[in-house]
Amino acid sequence: MSVTTDIECMDDAYGKCAGAIEYRYALSSTGRSFPRCDLHWDEALDRAEAINNRYPTHPPSDFDPAYAGEVWYEEDY
Repeated sequence: MSVTTDIECMDDAYGKCAGAIEYRYALSSTGRSFPRCDLHWDEALDRAEAINNRYPTHPPSDFDPAYAGEVWYEEDY
């Protein structure tokens, strides 16, 4: 990623940025990169990991479709 000095961290609402501000890889399916400082990038990665753990793309190993009539679709929409 390229480091520039004329961009601002998109999460800098309270002036609590730390580290270099860079355009970071997209964490969503939009494919868009956004400028974040090192601190806010680490926080964004932690949030993304928590979301992925909460809403996995594949069923857990103990998933039973007969329990409560649940269904887990694995094909793309």
